[in-house]
Amino acid sequence: MVNKIILLAVDNSKECLKAVDFVLEHFPQGYSYHLLHVQVSGIASDLIASAEVAGLADEHQYELDQDMQAASEEALKESFIPKAKADGRKVEATILHASPEGSNAIGAAICDFAEKQNPAAMLLMKQQKSPVVQFFLGSVTKYCAVHSTVPVIIVPP
Repeated sequence: MVNKIILLAVDNSKECLKAVDFVLEHFPQGYSYHLLHVQVSGIASDLIASAEVAGLADEHQYELDQDMQAASEEALKESFIPKAKADGRKVEATILHASPEGSNAIGAAICDFAEKQNPAAMLLMKQQKSPVVQFFLGSVTKYCAVHSTVPVIIVPP
């Protein structure tokens, strides 16, 4: 049997562990898993702060980004990878970096990665956001469902 890849786009939330449970239950044999986390750089912009404050934030941006990267790596290593490796399954993990331009930038990074990797399917966890938050910030899941070139499976909360 050919080993197919399922791409799981995850954030650092415990809710995304449900996506791993879902894939283990519904795709148990003949699949390997590729966990993808998109790390957004911290926001330091004069669009949201004065130029002076944005400049101060830029000075600490590298350190902040490193801390965020370490937290993401730890979440993958401590929670997601061990759970996905149940029953000896093959698991890869990738952390991509995206600009802090909102859900569309994150969704675009996920879709671009999926197009290059060509998995059998991409699996995302639907987040519980209020309509107001979705209107202003958008939805990564919705972006991927609309723009992905591979089949998208959305796991309800």
